[in-house]
Amino acid sequence: MTRQLYTPEFKRRAVALLLESGKSVARMDQELDIKENTLYNWKKLYQDKPDSAFSNSPQFSEQELEIRRLKAKIAELEEDKTILKKAAAFFARESR
Repeated sequence: MTRQLYTPEFKRRAVALLLESGKSVARMDQELDIKENTLYNWKKLYQDKPDSAFSNSPQFSEQELEIRRLKAKIAELEEDKTILKKAAAFFARESR
C-alpha cells in the first residue's frame, strides 16, 4: 500500500475546512477521503504552531482537495437517494 502525500497548502485547506465547517473529524475524513487520525494530527499541528505547520510535506493541489470533497458529496447524495427509494417503497406497501 502506498502512502498518500499532501502539500502544505492541501493540509492547511483541509484543516481550515474542518474548523470552518464545524463538522466532526469523523465526518470530514469521509468527505475528504483522508484518514481520521491524519486529520486529528493535522489539526493538532496547526493549532499548536499555525505558522510553521506543514512546512516539509509532499504535494497535492487544492484541485485534488476539491475533487475529493465533491466525490464524497456525490457518494453522500447517492446514499440519501437509496434511502429515500427504500422509504418510498416501504410506505407504498404500507398504504395498500
